[in-house]
Amino acid sequence: MLITFFTSAILVTSVLLVLSNLGTVADDTSKALRGAVQRIRTQGGAASWVAFAVMWLTIFALGLL
Repeated sequence: MLITFFTSAILVTSVLLVLSNLGTVADDTSKALRGAVQRIRTQGGAASWVAFAVMWLTIFALGLL
């Protein structure tokens, strides 16, 4: 029972920490995505990146079935 309480407290604390910094996380994520898109555009090879993303989305989608 005590272990369950501690793990639940750690989980709640982690969620609260993430939610309190959600703006920063979203800002950093958008900057990273913009940088990645810019690199893909300048270096070419967008088709391979799209194929890679579709492959992983398919793997995750099939994993949920």
